[in-house]
Amino acid sequence: MFRNATTRNATIITVVAMTAFGTRAFAESSARWEYQGVASTEEQVYLNLDSIQADPRGGGYFFVYQIGEDRPTSFTPCDGRFQVVSADGVTFEPMIEPQSDATRKMLRRVCTYHLSQ
Repeated sequence: MFRNATTRNATIITVVAMTAFGTRAFAESSARWEYQGVASTEEQVYLNLDSIQADPRGGGYFFVYQIGEDRPTSFTPCDGRFQVVSADGVTFEPMIEPQSDATRKMLRRVCTYHLSQ
């Protein structure tokens, strides 16, 4: 089937890459995104309902939302504030207060989501 090792390796790499990207695309397309409204920046805000996870230490929730083209991972202690993961993917930016009804709605939804399940 394969003429040489180079062709075979290229085929294997292609299949692995297609499988990895296909799985990611499927996972993203199967996520449940809920529209929250328009932010103060005039960008639409969506909340990924499947991303809402209780902090195992207690006291809040992790979640992913979309504002414009950005999809930050965030945390809220359910006190009306939230923080976004920094560019390094490890630390968090300082707590901020929502600047629009859409982000306030998003935080209410995050903090009550598991109660409604």
